[in-house]
Order: sequence, then C-alpha cells, then structure tokens
Amino acid sequence: MKKISTLFIALFFTYSVIAEEAKSYTQFDTFRFTIDNKSAKKFTKNMRNHIKKYHVKDALKTKIYNITYGPNVNELIWVMGPISYAEFDSRPDNKKHDDDWTDNINPYITAYKQSEIWRKMDGLFIDNMDKNADSPERYITRYLTINQDQDDEVIKYLLKQVKNTLEKMGKEKYWAVFENQLIQGNLNGRHLMGISAMDSWAELDEDGEFAKHFEDLYGKGSLKTFGALYDKVFKNQWNEVIEVNKEMSGM
Repeated sequence: MKKISTLFIALFFTYSVIAEEAKSYTQFDTFRFTIDNKSAKKFTKNMRNHIKKYHVKDALKTKIYNITYGPNVNELIWVMGPISYAEFDSRPDNKKHDDDWTDNINPYITAYKQSEIWRKMDGLFIDNMDKNADSPERYITRYLTINQDQDDEVIKYLLKQVKNTLEKMGKEKYWAVFENQLIQGNLNGRHLMGISAMDSWAELDEDGEFAKHFEDLYGKGSLKTFGALYDKVFKNQWNEVIEVNKEMSGM
C-alpha cells in the first residue's frame, strides 16, 4: 500500500505541475513529408489553398518549410501553432477540411515522416526581434540525441552556458531550444532541437569568437571542460537549414 500511495502522490504532483505549465508553454505541432515532384506545382497550389481556408488563425496557423540542407534534404515540414494540448481537443470536427485534405493534398504526398510536438524549453531562448516584425524566413537547426541516463539539470546547465555565451556575443536575432514532447527513444534521435534565425548565408562566414566569450564568462580552460561533458551527455548531433515555402504557406 505504501508503494501505491507514493505512486499516487507522484502522479498527482506531476499532473499538478503540468496543469500549472499549461498556462505558459509554447509548443508546435509538426510533421515531415515528401511529395511527388512531378506534381509539385499542383500540390503547391492545393496546399496554399488549403492553408488559406483552414490554417490562418490562432492555434491552427500553419507554415510549410523546405529542408534545403542536411540529411533530410528535399523533405517538407508542416509547422502548426503555437498550440496547447487543450487546443488539440478543441479543434473543430470539420468535414470540409478533411475532404479537402483527402482529395487535394493526400494524393500528392509520397510519404509521411516524423510527427512531433516541439515545446520551447523554459529559459533557453533569445528573442531580439521587434514585436511587430515578421518571423524569420530561414533557420539553421541543430538536433541533439541524448545519451541514456543523463541528468536533466546537467543538460539544462550545458544549454544555459551556450545561451549565456550567445547573449554575451550579442548577435542572435532569435535562438531557442525545443524539447520533443513524445518519447522518441533511438528511433530517430531527435530529442532536442536548437534553432537559430539566419538572415543571410554570409552570417556563417562571421567569426563570433564563441570560445573567447565562453571563457570570459566561465574561466580559462572552461570550454574544454564543457566539451568533454557535452560529448558525454549527447551521443549525436546534426544540422539542417530550413526555409519558409512562401507559396505553399500562402504568403
């Protein structure tokens, strides 16, 4: 009985925490897909019309992104939100929407890939964008695979060191770390995603002197210690460049 009581208390506490967080978290509903390139023009028109009809407001607001560089080049990403779990439940049962997808979207999709919910991690973001500015059109992302049995606080500490260094460098327009909300295991290794806005490719030629700024904050030799712990915590990482598909997104 003691074990059952302890489990009940733990579950009650967990759901209470989730309820509190539900008021403030930011997350997005995404899935990846490929299309029949022979019908790309037709699909683009159909997707643009679909989004304009059904995905322009509130939690259903959607953009389509092209993956232009990385291991999954030529895939497309559907990004809808921000959307809470409660808003998943309140989505309208819209037969016209479903029929439009069945008739005008689905026939051109050759494969559905990862379907994921990404939530912004608390305290791990930089936003220097003007409140009235449009969201960036190009991002460079870094996906991280976490080794087994790693401490959450250690992971957050490492990422906070990165954030603090980027803030000190003072060049980031938008940077954030998102956590995959549905357990992925080792099926695709996409546990965390760091995402940074790119206005131009020329930015990648710039030397931001990350190492110098890091050691200014944390002391001489600290970057080597950081690197050793980073390699212990994360077993894999890779980049992608993604760009808004303006035509499909109805922009």
